Amino acid sequence: MGDVIMAFSHFFDSSVASMLSMLSAAVMFCCMGMAQSASAQEDDAPETQSRRLGVLIFPGFELLDAYGPLEMWGNLKGKIEIVTVAAEAGPVASAQGPKTVADFSLADSPKLDLILVPGGFGAIQMSGNAEALDWLRKHSADAEITMSVCNGASILAAAGLLDGRRATTNKAFWGMATAPGPNVDWVKQARWVDSGDVVTSSGVSAGIDMSLHVIKRLFGEETATRLANMTEYEWHRDPDWDPFAKMHGLVETE
Repeated sequence: MGDVIMAFSHFFDSSVASMLSMLSAAVMFCCMGMAQSASAQEDDAPETQSRRLGVLIFPGFELLDAYGPLEMWGNLKGKIEIVTVAAEAGPVASAQGPKTVADFSLADSPKLDLILVPGGFGAIQMSGNAEALDWLRKHSADAEITMSVCNGASILAAAGLLDGRRATTNKAFWGMATAPGPNVDWVKQARWVDSGDVVTSSGVSAGIDMSLHVIKRLFGEETATRLANMTEYEWHRDPDWDPFAKMHGLVETE
């Protein structure tokens, strides 16, 4: 009887081992097939190329002008690459004090698909910086969209990029901000103004609304809305929403 049990046990163990071996091979084959299928799907999918966004920073730039928009753009992982550009690579102090490290100098800046120019009191001096203005003209010509926040529009205007276009800027310092652009169609009441390949926003926080608008243009409303909700930001979608124009006496109150 013992011999029978041992023989059966040996047969059972061999059968189980054989079945496990076959099952392992089947699973491996299935996984390889799935991997090949996924690879084929990836090969068939259209290639998506990320865009490079360059932020021009300078001593005295307004922190929120740059970092409000960058909070939105920076969350588009795989779609947007962000670089910072200044007169010289290295740390650049903001108007509020904290420094940002510029990745590139004006001289060695890479090709940019998108450009963001913040404002701040340092923008006044930048409006007369010939090297920076030449850089803007050169890179904006190749960029898909050039954006400004607050009196960053003064720099664009000084470079001639807003001539004959509608644009807006900071409402509290309207006269100073618009002075470099006598040939610009300045819009007094606007959260932002979309002029195609150039988009300008009102002061400081308005750059976030403008950025979400441009993101909507490039990647769709669902993506822009997701970013706004994720950051718990109440997105002002109406470009004509501008209580600050009335506050500063640029338009008549109703």
